[in-house]
Amino acid sequence: MYTPAILFAFSGIVVGLGTLFTTEAIFGEMAAAGHLWFDCWNVLLQGGWTLFNQMPLLFCVALPISLANKQNARCCMEALAIYLTFNYFVSTILGQWGPVFGVDYSVEAGSGTGLATIASIKTLDMGIMGALIISGIATMLHNKFFDTELPEWLGVFSGSVFIYMIGFFVMVPVALIACLVWPHVQAAISAFQGFILSAGTFGVGVFAFFERVLIPTGLHHFIYTPFYYDNAAVNGGIFAAWANILPQLAADPSIALKDAAPWAAYTCPGWTKVFGSLGVAIAFYMTAKPERKQRVKALLIPVTLTAMLCGIVSPSRLTSPSCSSRPACSSSTACSERLAAWLKTSLASWVSSTAASSRCSRGTGCPFGPHTVCSTPSPSLSVCALPLFGLWSSVS
Repeated sequence: MYTPAILFAFSGIVVGLGTLFTTEAIFGEMAAAGHLWFDCWNVLLQGGWTLFNQMPLLFCVALPISLANKQNARCCMEALAIYLTFNYFVSTILGQWGPVFGVDYSVEAGSGTGLATIASIKTLDMGIMGALIISGIATMLHNKFFDTELPEWLGVFSGSVFIYMIGFFVMVPVALIACLVWPHVQAAISAFQGFILSAGTFGVGVFAFFERVLIPTGLHHFIYTPFYYDNAAVNGGIFAAWANILPQLAADPSIALKDAAPWAAYTCPGWTKVFGSLGVAIAFYMTAKPERKQRVKALLIPVTLTAMLCGIVSPSRLTSPSCSSRPACSSSTACSERLAAWLKTSLASWVSSTAASSRCSRGTGCPFGPHTVCSTPSPSLSVCALPLFGLWSSVS
């Protein structure tokens, strides 16, 4: 789902360099508007903002990459078309009946208005969450109906066209529900975010706690995304605002960071990526067996540098140095087969050593296969008497 995040590392570097080289406090007159130096770097800087300015579209297109069961590229196209259609429906509904849904559609889209402009469409500000919801619906339709066979004379409407046709009509009620429900969701989200923002240091602690504790569920994305990439803490998101404020900080070093960018406090979970990842890597290396240290080091260095320099910790989270000496599994199926084979071998070894006094009423029909303890079955037992599997039913 979060495939676009891997692109942010490069875009962040471009934005950082572009901001640095267009800061007059550092480069003087060269960085003034109209100078060739500024004009060239400004081209690159504006290009670097591409991903940050178009994140709903980016995440909408990226979700099917991992969720589509077939024809992923087609599904990406379908998701984008259906998402744009959804936004046009919402835009028209609010433009005609905005007051009915409690939305003032006449105001200019922007932070705090509940409205946003996506692909030049003035629509509800559902952020990345809305893009993921609609893309998820489109992916579900794709997985279920893409292979539907239509009569030959309707063949032109098969495949992606058929998915878009279904999605087109599905988006009508979805758009109505969004107009009815989302303004209230916005109010609830704003209340929670308002509490975090107004609670000072305690609010930062609450944010950091939920952002970390929800990682196993994957819901931590819904905690930090509105702050880092949307308008919860500052217009445009914390990362974008930080890049914009760097020239001001460079021009006047006397400005206190807590006064110029109080919203930067919500990036505190990033400290674990810089310092925590290094500590974890050192711990893995120091506790590795001597014969594995070189292999573990080769595995840890790139993933740790990625976490510390780019802020992307997924490689380190999903990598287990303890597995470096084991045969690699090319797929989840291969891993399952290896595990099943190991369990079968271990079970057979354990069964062969089980005391002969144990009896099984199934005899040679025992689900564990022929073994000595079943050679003289006891009619009095209705379940397998193997100690670890005493609840295994004897019913065929």
